[in-house]
Amino acid sequence: MKFPLLALLALHTVALAAPVEKLTDFELTDQEVKPRTYRFPKTKVTVMTVADKKGSEQLAPWIQRIRDRYETRIDIDGIADMSSVPGILQGAVRNSFRKKLTYSVMLDWKGSVVKQFGYKKGVANIYLIDHAGRIVKQVSGPVSDAGAQELFKEIDSVISELLAK
Repeated sequence: MKFPLLALLALHTVALAAPVEKLTDFELTDQEVKPRTYRFPKTKVTVMTVADKKGSEQLAPWIQRIRDRYETRIDIDGIADMSSVPGILQGAVRNSFRKKLTYSVMLDWKGSVVKQFGYKKGVANIYLIDHAGRIVKQVSGPVSDAGAQELFKEIDSVISELLAK
């Protein structure tokens, strides 16, 4: 009896962690308290990074490789999962982001948007999103040559499809 219950629980947990097929439009604020709205369809494909504090340590090499290759041909954005930050500390954490970062990062204080992605905590999560809002590819963990090449192949394919329309 225990095994079927554990199996059911495991399947339920996996289902909760799976990304949605198509993202819903969303709005979050960044560290400057500026509203950032994502609505689909978009004119470009997007690479979205999603991470908690620990996972954010792995993001810079991913972002650098993607920027070097695609420059302005794609949108690159990021969401920080801030759901574990107590309300009383949110202002201090936001100020810390302001001081450390020169680029905008969307802050998801409730964790409701990052749930759509089904991201893995503790590691960098890189998502390729087509112009319609569908998650085409997900890569998690530290950057590797193989992982970057796999992601680039998918990005090239999605860009080609968009240009063909």
